[in-house]
Amino acid sequence: MRDGRDLFAPKMGLTIPLVSLHFVFFLLSVADPAKTRAIFAFLPRQALYAPWSFLTYQFLHSGPFSLFMGALSLWILGTALEAEWGTGEFTAFWLFATLGGSLSAWAVGTPLTSDPFVVPVSMLLAYAFLFPDMQFLMFFVVPVKVKWLAYLTVAFLVWGLVGDWSTRGLGPALVRLAGASAGFLFFWARHHGKHRATKAARQAVLAVKEAGAAKADEALEKRNRALFPEVETLRAARRAAGESLAGAGPDAGAKGFEAKLKGLVVPGVNICKPVDFKGDRDLVCLRCEGFAECSLRYVGGAPKEISARPVK
Repeated sequence: MRDGRDLFAPKMGLTIPLVSLHFVFFLLSVADPAKTRAIFAFLPRQALYAPWSFLTYQFLHSGPFSLFMGALSLWILGTALEAEWGTGEFTAFWLFATLGGSLSAWAVGTPLTSDPFVVPVSMLLAYAFLFPDMQFLMFFVVPVKVKWLAYLTVAFLVWGLVGDWSTRGLGPALVRLAGASAGFLFFWARHHGKHRATKAARQAVLAVKEAGAAKADEALEKRNRALFPEVETLRAARRAAGESLAGAGPDAGAKGFEAKLKGLVVPGVNICKPVDFKGDRDLVCLRCEGFAECSLRYVGGAPKEISARPVK
């Protein structure tokens, strides 16, 4: 691994038990190959009498090398995907891939007496889709990006389909292809479904926030529009009396309204220059939280005049 993701942790959920079952079934096969395959291999004619074989064929191997490759790929890729998705979704993925292989074998009448590697191939394709630039060490030496391994695997699947079709028939290759496709298509549908659901949820939250903001703007506009005539009245009285905002002698009504404006000031609002204040003639001003603070400046004489057409 080259980007900090650890494929070998956390060890949890389904992956480690599945890896263990590969070794258990291999030991059973070593002890009694014929009986083990008779009970756990997938045989289309006996499938309904041995429904467990729709899954257990996945744990059978033709030899130690097949066991090593199957268990190692399941451990590396399975642990990483289970950590990424969670045990529930990984379990569903494993079932779709495994049943994709056995159901296709049932349809074409092909027995499965050893692991056709449908789950490892499905996991490799899903992992390559999620982390295409992740690097593996081939033969523990050569660094290769996982997306190239996936492309190579797909090429081998196609080549195997053509080769088996011409030699052993369509069945064996179709099983491998169908199993790998079933697992990956399940992942594709879930991945894009979650993406769409997440996007829809974000859009819904954004719409609610925007609706709330619009409602707040309307309420603020209504309040400030009702407030501004009193601001004009106070300013006119101040000008007539020749007083400033801090001047002495305002009547009780003026003091009360000035205190009201001060109470409506929102600390920390970045207000515009006095010359930009348009009172109730501009929606930007009416919907600004700094309206009360600008109104206090306006009462004090800044700006001297408002030059803007009234807003309807």
